[in-house]
Amino acid sequence: MEKKVINSIIGEGTTIKGEINCPGSLQLEGEVVGSIKAVGDIFIAGKGKVAGDLKGARVVVSGIVEGNIIAEKGLEILKTGKVNGEITCDKLLIEEGSSYQGKVNVPPQRNENY
Repeated sequence: MEKKVINSIIGEGTTIKGEINCPGSLQLEGEVVGSIKAVGDIFIAGKGKVAGDLKGARVVVSGIVEGNIIAEKGLEILKTGKVNGEITCDKLLIEEGSSYQGKVNVPPQRNENY
């Protein structure tokens, strides 16, 4: 199991309105109204809510996301997760019990030999 390193945490009960830019990984346990961009991973905890777009290396959703997601190294929607928006990712895992509504875009795999 891969150890997750969290650089920033937005705690439960905290609400942020605006754009968040994170140089590392972010764990959201509160609420964000606006976009989140992280160089590292984004973890939306069970009580976390986002009304805006996400862009990160890997995105894991246990809470609620109302917006588009770009996950460069994969997206996981866990059983308590709910996503409503367009997804762009190379790997997608949707657990039974989760909720997803939207469109999925999977970019073509790059072959370095061509």
